[in-house]
Amino acid sequence: MSARIYGPNAVGELIATAPGAIAVLFVRQDRKRSQDLEDLVDAARAAGVKVKELTPEAMKTRAGSRGGTVIAAEVRVAQAPDVSEITADTHPLLVLLDGVTDPHNLGAILRSASAFGAEAVIVPKRNSAPLNDAAVRSSAGAAAHTPLIRVTNLARTVRQLRDNGIWTIATTVGAPTSIWECDLTLPTAVVIGAEGKGVRPGVVKACDLQAGLPLPSPIGSLNASVFAGIALAIAARARKSAEPSS
Repeated sequence: MSARIYGPNAVGELIATAPGAIAVLFVRQDRKRSQDLEDLVDAARAAGVKVKELTPEAMKTRAGSRGGTVIAAEVRVAQAPDVSEITADTHPLLVLLDGVTDPHNLGAILRSASAFGAEAVIVPKRNSAPLNDAAVRSSAGAAAHTPLIRVTNLARTVRQLRDNGIWTIATTVGAPTSIWECDLTLPTAVVIGAEGKGVRPGVVKACDLQAGLPLPSPIGSLNASVFAGIALAIAARARKSAEPSS
């Protein structure tokens, strides 16, 4: 699988941070040979990225409504396993998103998931952000390393994960338990909802427990990607501390 990002800024960021995530770089044959643009192409080649020059017509076919673009990157996307293949045996850390529709949030969560060692991000097929160029750009290359799994029914998926021995935590405002108090060294799936709406009641009911993040201020909730980053950092710290000392 692959996704595309467009434009010199987005492509330049990816070449600088994660060139290995780029399967191929496309540039228009009739592009204006500006120094900045040619520097990007040279940097991609130096990093071992395949560069392919396209006619304006071929670029427009690939870019659709972005047909005026002169540079684009096809980005590798991590192959998504079937949920049934995820068991407690591999001691996974998973993130499930319920109703997160902003591609920038999705990309940022993929980036945090990759940074803190989560095995996958799981989202419903409906009412979920697409893995479009905005999401891929926000992921800073993480979409190539952390699988995004789309499922038909999130509550059913939670129950399936529980059956497979994975501890499932719904994050909710005002929950009686703090996520700091949860044992995240266990095989764990953390369910995060959209800001405002939160995790749907049916999904909450399917989980083992609810946990929140008490905030010492009048601010009652956090952006989904910010909360995901904090929860994943807590889990990574707990798991690191639980490792046997050498």
